[in-house]
Amino acid sequence: MPRKKNQAFGLGSTLIKNRFGNKKGLSAHKFAAELEENDEGGMLVNNLKSVVELDDMDDFLATAELAGTDFTAAKLNVRYMDRDQAGLQPVERSQFTQLQMEINNMLSVPRRPKWDETTTKEELDTAERECFLTWRRHLAGVQEELEVELTPYEKNLDFWRQLWRVVERSDVIVQIVDARDPLLYRCLDFEGYVKEVGPNKKNIILVNKADFLSIEQRQIWRAYWDEQGVTAVFWSALLENEKLDAKKDEEEEDEVKIEPVEDVVEEDVATRLLTREELIDYFKAMRSEGQDRIVIGMVGYPNVGKSSTVNTLMGEKRVAVSATPGRTKHFQTLNIDEHLCLCDCPGLVFPSYISNTAEMVLCGILPIDQMRDYVAPINLLASRISRSLLNCFYGLRIALPKEHDPDQSRPPTSNELLDAHALSRGFMTSHGQPDNARSSRIVLKDYVNGKLVWSKPPPQVGTPDADSDTKYIADYRSTTPMLSEVRSIVDESKYRQTQHLMAAEKSKKNEQAAEEAQFDVEISTFVVGSHRAAHSDRPGSTDQPGGKKKHFKKKEKMRRRRTVQY
Repeated sequence: MPRKKNQAFGLGSTLIKNRFGNKKGLSAHKFAAELEENDEGGMLVNNLKSVVELDDMDDFLATAELAGTDFTAAKLNVRYMDRDQAGLQPVERSQFTQLQMEINNMLSVPRRPKWDETTTKEELDTAERECFLTWRRHLAGVQEELEVELTPYEKNLDFWRQLWRVVERSDVIVQIVDARDPLLYRCLDFEGYVKEVGPNKKNIILVNKADFLSIEQRQIWRAYWDEQGVTAVFWSALLENEKLDAKKDEEEEDEVKIEPVEDVVEEDVATRLLTREELIDYFKAMRSEGQDRIVIGMVGYPNVGKSSTVNTLMGEKRVAVSATPGRTKHFQTLNIDEHLCLCDCPGLVFPSYISNTAEMVLCGILPIDQMRDYVAPINLLASRISRSLLNCFYGLRIALPKEHDPDQSRPPTSNELLDAHALSRGFMTSHGQPDNARSSRIVLKDYVNGKLVWSKPPPQVGTPDADSDTKYIADYRSTTPMLSEVRSIVDESKYRQTQHLMAAEKSKKNEQAAEEAQFDVEISTFVVGSHRAAHSDRPGSTDQPGGKKKHFKKKEKMRRRRTVQY
């Protein structure tokens, strides 16, 4: 016989209520072993919950509770942050660069323990795990001691095992870095580890995407590399891949003539971009006397062009291209010819120091499609790319600062930039507001892919003051290729002409929007007037109290209204 709805649960529930009272948060379906009693004799939550189900915050609180830690809110140590200024760093660049160099010198890569022929598989596996755990604890100690934020580095031991094997079998280790910020992708401790494995092994820095830099900027970096005693070459996998595709098309269609791209200014041998054939010959020239075959180990961050470089050197697609680590599970050996072999390593993220998460997104370390907050990255992007360049590149008119704004020369905020971009493209949400999230992904991908060019100069020698450092950065970035092209196009006369054309176009759009709005009103009046009598008794009619009026193309009307006001 089933239990009635209002019938008591039973003797167990009665005993629990008699002992502890009817307190909130208690469930009548808990066993005695599932309940935990605190120091005051009260009942706590379920204590048989799996640890796997805890998130980071719950795990932290549970650990603090076991350790008996008491947290007190520091109410006087509160700093209010403006959301429009999120992602901007108040620290001077010279101070941050010096701190970044000091912290990067303290960061290390895990070492493989020593082994020989007598070492068993189980002993080597245990030793590798212990060394890896010690390395993880060292990084956690550095992060806690200096109170800094490290980049999300690789925490899978199997990937580091692949790196160890690549270093052991390679004669030359090539670190592929991004030309826009080479020092971020360079790991100094890894170069030392290569020398520890084999004193005769060589380290090379391959500066990929060097076509984003001008000749003057490459000369500055060449002087820096020579001063540091680093062997570095400039290279662009994208340009060489385009040349290969053009050569294949020329072979297939003889009637189509493709003119080779020639540099207007003659470059120095040390600063020019190496071609595919020159880079292959450069690697072959590093063979020692009596060595017939050389192995080149390719190591680098994700999204720096490592797989593109390997495919370009091979002359065909042999390695899968991916912007996130984990695509390549094991190292691969690819033979270009009998004298040169490439050893491709899985993409690894080395531990390094960076200012904030927004810079990780702009550097391509974190995937853009998985970001949760776009305000900080867009603010940082707007501080790097000028307002005039953004207006010219996207054809926008970003709103200027208000009259009461104390800083009239400030960069545009994320809302100002994204509102202008979304309204010009017609990206609207269901509520008739600009879809800033969609626009942010487009703008950030343009920045990462190099359509919006920004690069960081090498650090100055010594300890320069703020004025000299600002002038040094301005002189370095004044020669950016895209900036020079935009300045040659948008001069004063053309800018005025553009303003007149945009004003005329805006007036035309206003007139068109007014005519369409008037037409919509007339049509709606005609429809309502002609069918008012026939549909007056219909449920939901606008004549009835409580009837709902149907909006025609509400999303499009809201977009037009915002565009006209803008």
